[in-house]
Amino acid sequence: MSAPNELTMAPAAQLAPYAKTIALPDLDLNVSYFEAGAQHRRTLILIHGLQDEADTWRHVFEPLAQRYRVIAPDLPGFGRSDKPRRPYDVCFYVRALLALMDALNVSYADLMGSSLGAVIAEVLALTHPARASRLILLDGTINIVERPAVNLLQLLLLPIADRRYFEALRRAPQAAYDSLRPYYADLDALPQADRDFLYQRVNARVWDEPQRLAALSIRLRLPWFLAFSARRLVRRIPTMPVPTLVIWGEQDRILPIGNGITRAALQPRTRLVRVPRAGHLPHQEQPAVVLEALLEQGHKPAA
Repeated sequence: MSAPNELTMAPAAQLAPYAKTIALPDLDLNVSYFEAGAQHRRTLILIHGLQDEADTWRHVFEPLAQRYRVIAPDLPGFGRSDKPRRPYDVCFYVRALLALMDALNVSYADLMGSSLGAVIAEVLALTHPARASRLILLDGTINIVERPAVNLLQLLLLPIADRRYFEALRRAPQAAYDSLRPYYADLDALPQADRDFLYQRVNARVWDEPQRLAALSIRLRLPWFLAFSARRLVRRIPTMPVPTLVIWGEQDRILPIGNGITRAALQPRTRLVRVPRAGHLPHQEQPAVVLEALLEQGHKPAA
C-alpha cells in the first residue's frame, strides 16, 4: 500500500514562514529546522520527542522568539530532515545537535527538550556542559524511576509487533488519531484546529516508513542506554553546573510526574513546575503555563 497523496509532512501553518534546511557534511545529513528571533539574543534550541517533529512547539515558538533566537530542528529520521537507514540512539542525536550548533555558529545555548528530546538535551548538558547555558526538561530525563516495565521478550518481538501495529493504523485513520490519547490529559479538550492538525499529522506519520524505522531503532536501543550509560551519567547530575528547570504535566501517563519530582530533587537549586491539566506534552496542552515558567526570574534571557 502507498500513502494517500494528501498526507504530507507539511509544517504547521504558524511555523511554515520560519522553515529552513542546512547540510551537516560530517554526518552526511540535511536537517530541517525552524528559526526566528534576533541573532544577537540568547539562543534557545527546542528538541522534540520520539515520533514527533519540531511542529510540536507550534504554540510556544513565536512567543519565545520575541525573547530568544529560537532554533527548533526536526531530528534526523523525523519530519522533513533526512531519514537514512542507520542505527539511531541518544549519542547519535547528541552528535547531530552539536554539529547543528557548529553549523549555525552557536557556541552555547539554552536547551529545552520534550520527552526523548529532554533525554538528549540532558545528556548533551552532562557531557558537554560548556555548550549548554541552561537546561529545560519537559516530561523527560535519564533519571527514570517510574516507567512501564519492558521485558526481554517484548524487546525481541518489537520489530514484528511495531510493523503490524503500523500496518493496522494505516487501514484505520481514526484509530491512528486515537493512539495519541495516552499522551494528552484530554485530547478532546484541545481546540478544533489543533485536533484537525494532529489527525492529519499522525496519519502522515503512520505512512512514513523511514520515520517508523528510525523510531523503532531508538526504541530498541533506549532501554540498554538507560540501563547502562545513563546510570553512569546520573551520578553527575548533583554536581552538574548547568542551571536546570523541570516542567512536568501532572497527568502524564507516559512518564508519571514522580520522575520529575525525583529529577528536580537530585540537582541543587533546580525548580520543578507542575502543569495542571496536562499530560506528556504540556507545551501543547498548556502552553501559557510553560511560557510563564520559562520567562520567570532566573530564566529570562538577556536581550
